[in-house]
Amino acid sequence: MNLKTILINFFEYELYTSKTLSITTGTIIFIVSTLLITKFILRLLKKAVSKSTSIENTARLRSVFNFVNYFVYLITIFFILNAIGINITMFLTTSAALFVGLGFALQDIFRDLIAGIYILLDKTLNVGDVIEIEGKVARVKAIHLRCTILETRNRKDIVMPNRKLIDDILNNWTHGDPVIRARIDVGVYIGTDTDLVREVLLSCVENHPDVLKDPKPIVLLDEFGESSIRFILYYFIDQVFDNDRISSSIRFEIDKKFKLNNINLPVPVVKLER
Repeated sequence: MNLKTILINFFEYELYTSKTLSITTGTIIFIVSTLLITKFILRLLKKAVSKSTSIENTARLRSVFNFVNYFVYLITIFFILNAIGINITMFLTTSAALFVGLGFALQDIFRDLIAGIYILLDKTLNVGDVIEIEGKVARVKAIHLRCTILETRNRKDIVMPNRKLIDDILNNWTHGDPVIRARIDVGVYIGTDTDLVREVLLSCVENHPDVLKDPKPIVLLDEFGESSIRFILYYFIDQVFDNDRISSSIRFEIDKKFKLNNINLPVPVVKLER
Protein backbone atom coordinates (compact mmCIF):
# COMPACT_ATOMS: atom_id res chain seq x y z
CA MET A 1 0.00 0.00 0.00
CA ASN A 2 1.59 3.26 -1.15
CA LEU A 3 1.44 6.66 0.53
CA LYS A 4 -1.27 7.96 -1.80
CA THR A 5 -3.60 5.11 -0.86
CA ILE A 6 -2.92 5.63 2.84
CA LEU A 7 -3.76 9.34 2.59
CA ILE A 8 -6.93 8.65 0.60
CA ASN A 9 -8.09 6.08 3.16
CA PHE A 10 -7.26 8.49 6.00
CA PHE A 11 -9.17 11.42 4.53
CA GLU A 12 -12.14 9.23 3.54
CA TYR A 13 -12.41 7.49 6.92
CA GLU A 14 -16.03 7.98 8.03
CA LEU A 15 -16.61 9.31 11.53
CA TYR A 16 -20.35 9.76 11.16
CA THR A 17 -22.78 8.83 8.44
CA SER A 18 -26.49 9.15 7.80
CA LYS A 19 -28.85 9.26 4.84
CA THR A 20 -28.13 12.94 4.15
CA LEU A 21 -24.73 13.57 5.74
CA SER A 22 -21.34 11.90 5.89
CA ILE A 23 -18.57 13.28 8.10
CA THR A 24 -15.08 12.01 7.40
CA THR A 25 -11.64 12.79 8.72
CA GLY A 26 -11.17 15.01 5.68
CA THR A 27 -14.34 16.91 6.59
CA ILE A 28 -12.97 17.71 10.06
CA ILE A 29 -9.62 18.78 8.59
CA PHE A 30 -11.45 20.96 6.04
CA ILE A 31 -13.52 22.66 8.75
CA VAL A 32 -10.53 23.29 11.02
CA SER A 33 -8.36 24.50 8.12
CA THR A 34 -11.05 26.89 6.86
CA LEU A 35 -11.52 28.44 10.32
CA LEU A 36 -7.76 28.76 10.85
CA ILE A 37 -7.26 30.36 7.43
CA THR A 38 -10.13 32.79 8.12
CA LYS A 39 -8.62 33.69 11.51
CA PHE A 40 -5.16 34.17 9.94
CA ILE A 41 -6.48 36.42 7.16
CA LEU A 42 -8.48 38.57 9.60
CA ARG A 43 -5.49 38.92 11.92
CA LEU A 44 -3.22 39.80 8.99
CA LEU A 45 -5.71 42.40 7.78
CA LYS A 46 -6.00 43.90 11.26
CA LYS A 47 -2.20 44.18 11.60
CA ALA A 48 -1.88 45.76 8.15
CA VAL A 49 -4.51 48.41 8.91
CA SER A 50 -3.08 49.06 12.41
CA LYS A 51 0.40 49.72 11.02
CA SER A 52 -0.91 52.33 8.58
CA THR A 53 -3.01 54.22 11.15
CA SER A 54 -2.32 56.12 14.34
CA ILE A 55 -2.79 54.71 17.83
CA GLU A 56 -6.02 56.71 18.22
CA ASN A 57 -7.44 55.36 14.96
CA THR A 58 -6.40 51.82 15.88
CA ALA A 59 -8.42 52.09 19.09
CA ARG A 60 -11.36 53.39 17.07
CA LEU A 61 -11.17 50.53 14.59
CA ARG A 62 -11.05 47.82 17.27
CA SER A 63 -14.83 47.79 17.65
CA VAL A 64 -15.30 47.83 13.88
CA PHE A 65 -12.97 44.85 13.54
CA ASN A 66 -14.97 42.95 16.15
CA PHE A 67 -18.15 43.52 14.14
CA VAL A 68 -16.39 42.49 10.90
CA ASN A 69 -15.08 39.34 12.60
CA TYR A 70 -18.59 38.24 13.59
CA PHE A 71 -19.88 38.89 10.06
CA VAL A 72 -16.99 37.07 8.33
CA TYR A 73 -17.22 34.06 10.66
CA LEU A 74 -20.97 33.86 10.03
CA ILE A 75 -20.37 33.73 6.26
CA THR A 76 -17.58 31.19 6.77
CA ILE A 77 -19.86 28.91 8.79
CA PHE A 78 -22.52 29.03 6.07
CA PHE A 79 -19.81 28.25 3.49
CA ILE A 80 -18.59 25.26 5.51
CA LEU A 81 -22.10 23.90 6.00
CA ASN A 82 -22.79 24.16 2.28
CA ALA A 83 -19.42 22.60 1.38
CA ILE A 84 -19.91 19.50 3.56
CA GLY A 85 -23.34 18.85 2.05
CA ILE A 86 -25.78 20.53 4.43
CA ASN A 87 -28.56 22.30 2.51
CA ILE A 88 -28.49 25.78 4.00
CA THR A 89 -31.07 27.04 1.48
CA MET A 90 -33.77 24.98 3.16
CA PHE A 91 -32.59 26.23 6.55
CA LEU A 92 -32.71 29.87 5.44
CA THR A 93 -36.12 29.41 3.80
CA THR A 94 -37.72 27.78 6.83
CA SER A 95 -36.19 30.42 9.08
CA ALA A 96 -37.20 33.40 6.93
CA ALA A 97 -40.20 34.30 9.09
CA LEU A 98 -38.03 34.11 12.22
CA PHE A 99 -35.36 36.32 10.63
CA VAL A 100 -37.99 38.89 9.58
CA GLY A 101 -39.38 38.98 13.10
CA LEU A 102 -35.92 39.34 14.59
CA GLY A 103 -35.13 42.04 12.06
CA PHE A 104 -38.08 44.17 13.17
CA ALA A 105 -37.32 43.52 16.83
CA LEU A 106 -33.62 44.36 16.47
CA GLN A 107 -33.82 47.17 13.92
CA ASP A 108 -32.90 49.84 16.48
CA ILE A 109 -29.88 47.78 17.56
CA PHE A 110 -28.78 47.44 13.93
CA ARG A 111 -29.20 51.19 13.49
CA ASP A 112 -27.02 51.72 16.57
CA LEU A 113 -24.36 49.39 15.16
CA ILE A 114 -24.28 51.13 11.78
CA ALA A 115 -24.23 54.54 13.49
CA GLY A 116 -21.40 53.32 15.73
CA ILE A 117 -19.32 52.28 12.72
CA TYR A 118 -20.02 55.66 11.09
CA ILE A 119 -18.96 57.57 14.21
CA LEU A 120 -15.79 55.51 14.64
CA LEU A 121 -14.72 56.01 11.02
CA ASP A 122 -15.99 59.55 10.42
CA LYS A 123 -14.01 61.09 13.32
CA THR A 124 -16.50 63.91 13.88
CA LEU A 125 -16.83 62.71 17.47
CA ASN A 126 -13.82 61.81 19.62
CA VAL A 127 -13.24 60.68 23.18
CA GLY A 128 -12.79 63.82 25.29
CA ASP A 129 -14.99 66.06 23.11
CA VAL A 130 -17.50 68.25 24.93
CA ILE A 131 -20.89 68.16 23.26
CA GLU A 132 -24.38 69.51 23.80
CA ILE A 133 -27.32 67.27 22.91
CA GLU A 134 -30.93 67.42 24.07
CA GLY A 135 -30.05 70.46 26.20
CA LYS A 136 -27.37 68.54 28.14
CA VAL A 137 -23.66 69.36 28.16
CA ALA A 138 -21.46 66.30 28.48
CA ARG A 139 -17.99 64.98 27.77
CA VAL A 140 -17.50 61.92 25.56
CA LYS A 141 -16.07 59.25 27.84
CA ALA A 142 -16.08 56.20 25.55
CA ILE A 143 -17.33 55.27 22.09
CA HIS A 144 -18.59 51.73 21.64
CA LEU A 145 -20.12 50.01 18.64
CA ARG A 146 -23.71 50.20 19.99
CA CYS A 147 -23.61 53.17 22.37
CA THR A 148 -21.52 56.12 23.50
CA ILE A 149 -20.83 56.89 27.17
CA LEU A 150 -21.24 60.58 28.07
CA GLU A 151 -20.21 62.16 31.37
CA THR A 152 -22.25 65.15 32.56
CA ARG A 153 -21.03 68.03 34.68
CA ASN A 154 -22.70 66.29 37.63
CA ARG A 155 -20.28 63.36 37.10
CA LYS A 156 -23.13 61.11 36.00
CA ASP A 157 -22.77 58.79 33.02
CA ILE A 158 -25.32 58.78 30.21
CA VAL A 159 -25.49 55.73 27.93
CA MET A 160 -26.50 57.30 24.62
CA PRO A 161 -27.56 55.03 21.71
CA ASN A 162 -25.39 55.86 18.72
CA ARG A 163 -28.38 56.47 16.46
CA LYS A 164 -29.31 59.48 18.64
CA LEU A 165 -25.91 61.05 17.93
CA ILE A 166 -26.54 60.69 14.19
CA ASP A 167 -30.25 61.60 14.00
CA ASP A 168 -30.36 64.52 16.47
CA ILE A 169 -28.66 67.91 16.16
CA LEU A 170 -25.42 67.76 18.12
CA ASN A 171 -23.17 70.68 19.03
CA ASN A 172 -19.55 69.61 19.34
CA TRP A 173 -17.89 72.46 21.20
CA THR A 174 -14.34 71.14 21.00
CA HIS A 175 -14.13 69.42 17.61
CA GLY A 176 -10.77 70.33 16.09
CA ASP A 177 -10.16 73.16 18.57
CA PRO A 178 -10.67 73.17 22.37
CA VAL A 179 -10.95 76.99 22.51
CA ILE A 180 -14.47 78.41 22.56
CA ARG A 181 -16.00 81.87 23.01
CA ALA A 182 -18.27 82.15 26.04
CA ARG A 183 -20.53 85.07 26.92
CA ILE A 184 -22.12 86.81 29.89
CA ASP A 185 -25.02 89.23 29.42
CA VAL A 186 -25.19 92.20 31.78
CA GLY A 187 -27.75 95.02 31.96
CA VAL A 188 -27.31 98.47 33.57
CA TYR A 189 -29.54 101.50 33.97
CA ILE A 190 -29.82 103.92 31.05
CA GLY A 191 -27.59 106.90 31.76
CA THR A 192 -24.76 104.81 33.19
CA ASP A 193 -21.31 105.65 31.80
CA THR A 194 -20.92 103.01 29.06
CA ASP A 195 -17.12 103.40 28.88
CA LEU A 196 -16.89 102.74 32.61
CA VAL A 197 -19.06 99.65 32.26
CA ARG A 198 -16.84 98.33 29.49
CA GLU A 199 -13.66 98.92 31.50
CA VAL A 200 -15.10 97.24 34.59
CA LEU A 201 -16.30 94.20 32.62
CA LEU A 202 -12.92 93.75 30.94
CA SER A 203 -11.14 94.11 34.28
CA CYS A 204 -13.20 91.23 35.65
CA VAL A 205 -11.67 88.79 33.15
CA GLU A 206 -8.25 90.22 32.32
CA ASN A 207 -6.55 88.51 35.27
CA HIS A 208 -8.84 85.50 35.54
CA PRO A 209 -6.69 82.33 35.58
CA ASP A 210 -9.07 80.37 33.31
CA VAL A 211 -9.63 83.09 30.69
CA LEU A 212 -7.23 83.16 27.74
CA LYS A 213 -5.23 86.28 26.98
CA ASP A 214 -5.39 85.56 23.26
CA PRO A 215 -7.91 85.99 21.73
CA LYS A 216 -8.63 88.99 23.90
CA PRO A 217 -11.97 89.42 25.70
CA ILE A 218 -14.31 92.00 24.21
CA VAL A 219 -17.38 93.92 25.36
CA LEU A 220 -20.25 94.76 23.01
CA LEU A 221 -23.14 97.12 23.64
CA ASP A 222 -25.99 94.88 22.60
CA GLU A 223 -29.23 96.87 22.81
CA PHE A 224 -31.18 99.64 24.52
CA GLY A 225 -34.24 98.67 26.53
CA GLU A 226 -36.99 100.74 28.10
CA SER A 227 -34.92 101.50 31.17
CA SER A 228 -31.68 99.60 30.66
CA ILE A 229 -28.70 99.03 28.39
CA ARG A 230 -27.51 95.47 27.77
CA PHE A 231 -23.85 94.60 27.36
CA ILE A 232 -22.31 91.30 26.29
CA LEU A 233 -18.96 90.23 27.69
CA TYR A 234 -17.21 87.74 25.41
CA TYR A 235 -14.23 85.77 26.70
CA PHE A 236 -12.29 82.75 25.45
CA ILE A 237 -11.54 79.56 27.37
CA ASP A 238 -10.11 76.13 26.62
CA GLN A 239 -11.95 74.38 29.46
CA VAL A 240 -15.46 74.40 28.09
CA PHE A 241 -16.59 71.58 30.38
CA ASP A 242 -15.98 73.87 33.37
CA ASN A 243 -17.57 76.98 31.90
CA ASP A 244 -20.39 77.00 34.45
CA ARG A 245 -17.80 77.33 37.24
CA ILE A 246 -15.76 79.90 35.30
CA SER A 247 -18.77 82.04 34.37
CA SER A 248 -20.01 81.95 37.97
CA SER A 249 -16.69 83.24 39.32
CA ILE A 250 -16.72 86.03 36.71
CA ARG A 251 -20.25 87.03 37.72
CA PHE A 252 -19.17 87.22 41.37
CA GLU A 253 -16.35 89.54 40.30
CA ILE A 254 -18.72 91.66 38.18
CA ASP A 255 -21.11 92.07 41.10
CA LYS A 256 -18.28 93.13 43.42
CA LYS A 257 -16.78 95.65 41.00
CA PHE A 258 -20.15 97.07 39.99
CA LYS A 259 -20.83 97.87 43.65
CA LEU A 260 -17.39 99.50 44.04
CA ASN A 261 -18.05 101.71 41.00
CA ASN A 262 -21.69 102.48 41.87
CA ILE A 263 -23.01 100.72 38.78
CA ASN A 264 -26.51 99.46 39.44
CA LEU A 265 -28.27 96.56 37.78
CA PRO A 266 -31.69 97.53 36.42
CA VAL A 267 -34.89 96.46 38.13
CA PRO A 268 -37.63 95.18 35.79
CA VAL A 269 -40.35 97.74 35.19
CA VAL A 270 -43.66 96.53 36.59
CA LYS A 271 -46.68 97.91 34.75
CA LEU A 272 -49.77 98.26 36.90
CA GLU A 273 -53.15 97.49 35.37
CA ARG A 274 -55.79 100.17 35.79
